[in-house]
Amino acid sequence: MGSKSQIVNDALRACRRYFLVAAAFSLAINLLYLASPLYMLQIYDRVVTSGSQTTLVMLTLVLLVAFMALAGLDLAWSPIYIGIIFLLHPWLGFFALGSALLLIAMAVLNEYLVRAPLKQANDIATTNYNFTEMSLRNSEVVRAMGMIDGLIRRWGRDRNLALLRQAQASDRAALMTGLIRFLRLTMQSLILGLGAYLVIERQTTAGSMFAASLLLGRGLQPVEQIVGLWRSLILARAALARVRKLVDGGGQSERSFNLPKPTGRISVEQVSFAVPSVQKVLLRDVSFRLEAGEALGIVGPSGAGKSTLARHLAGVMQPSRGTVRLDGADMSHWGRDALGDHIGYLPQDIELFADTVAANIGRFKTNVDQEVIEAARLAGVHEMIIRLPQGYETQIGEGGAVLSGGYRQRIALARAVFGTPNLIILDEPSSNLDADGDRALSDCAIELKRRGSTVIIVSHRPSTLANVDKILLLRDGAVEAFGMRNEIVALLNQRQAPIAVATQ
Repeated sequence: MGSKSQIVNDALRACRRYFLVAAAFSLAINLLYLASPLYMLQIYDRVVTSGSQTTLVMLTLVLLVAFMALAGLDLAWSPIYIGIIFLLHPWLGFFALGSALLLIAMAVLNEYLVRAPLKQANDIATTNYNFTEMSLRNSEVVRAMGMIDGLIRRWGRDRNLALLRQAQASDRAALMTGLIRFLRLTMQSLILGLGAYLVIERQTTAGSMFAASLLLGRGLQPVEQIVGLWRSLILARAALARVRKLVDGGGQSERSFNLPKPTGRISVEQVSFAVPSVQKVLLRDVSFRLEAGEALGIVGPSGAGKSTLARHLAGVMQPSRGTVRLDGADMSHWGRDALGDHIGYLPQDIELFADTVAANIGRFKTNVDQEVIEAARLAGVHEMIIRLPQGYETQIGEGGAVLSGGYRQRIALARAVFGTPNLIILDEPSSNLDADGDRALSDCAIELKRRGSTVIIVSHRPSTLANVDKILLLRDGAVEAFGMRNEIVALLNQRQAPIAVATQ
């Protein structure tokens, strides 16, 4: 597949024939708009001078047919009207062309004045929407800790700022729209004066004078309309930019070439990650290797970058620099679906879906009942599940609302080990577990190692890391120590580090 931006270009190209149809209708509409000035031109120059009633009747009938067709159809083509004005007289044409260029310059000025505040308003509104959504997701925390008033003040501040920027953009647009309308009406009248001068000099006819005024009005009106619709045009352009950004920065592009099933060998090579918006570096030149079937414990103080590293190992984040390799292949070379079958990931913030327990564990695949049960047994949660009201068919509600924190964590663990992936990343898997849950997690890690899976565990609990082979110590996003478990434990004990790891 080509570059991701090509996807948007292909989509636009597929719509080309619809654009051509719209252009054809637009051409027809604008040709029909010529009916009125042409009618006036013929009345002044032919009917009045000849006194032919038959010509008057036929011209009127043709005009009515044109108006009926126009009523059934809709962008004006200003160059067509200006070109016709040139046919009436060159001076009139040059005046019309100069008028159009002046209004276009005003439209460009309007873009310059409106773009910045309108973009700010849209960006703030999007941020405010995301903040509101996040607040709703954490409604229990908000209510429990009395955060409602503070959140409403924060929401109101952002909302007022968005409205202020939007008002600034609207005021500027209204000013420019009024100015452009004034110029259009003025030029439409001035061309009558120029036409009258040409009639006096016997260089054109009275019909041409009136036709030029009508044609100029029609030719300049689209520019005025575009300025009035400028906000919609900016929003459309921003939407297209977001689509391109989503495609370019979205999920991995699917490959037609499938790599062989990985064994779980991991190589992290000089991986760094920074958040451009806040200019904060979360990972700094992280490097280490794991052989297939090894178990790694990742430890470090809060804010050390442990969860960020876990997301990179799971392939859900791309490094700013460096490479994460699975069996020697860059993770970005895997198709997302193909890679997902070989990876188990338990994030620190657990998200379950509003469906059955079985559907969540089985990753919404069909005809995998036995695999779901095996995953539940491996996670030590099978006996708990069958005691639920409908067992594996129990509906867990939005985000697993009907389950306790420990239940959710153990079901998410079962989802992570579903199908016994070759690489399993567990981020704080014991944060909500009791003693029984800790034992089940330990047994699960031992069994996964026995089956040859590479297991990576991020944890603060010493008991969770009792069965790992190696330990990686992160501090401020950089590797401070990496090696065999007993060596790192001894090193930490010598330093009297606040991170304790149990000895066997």
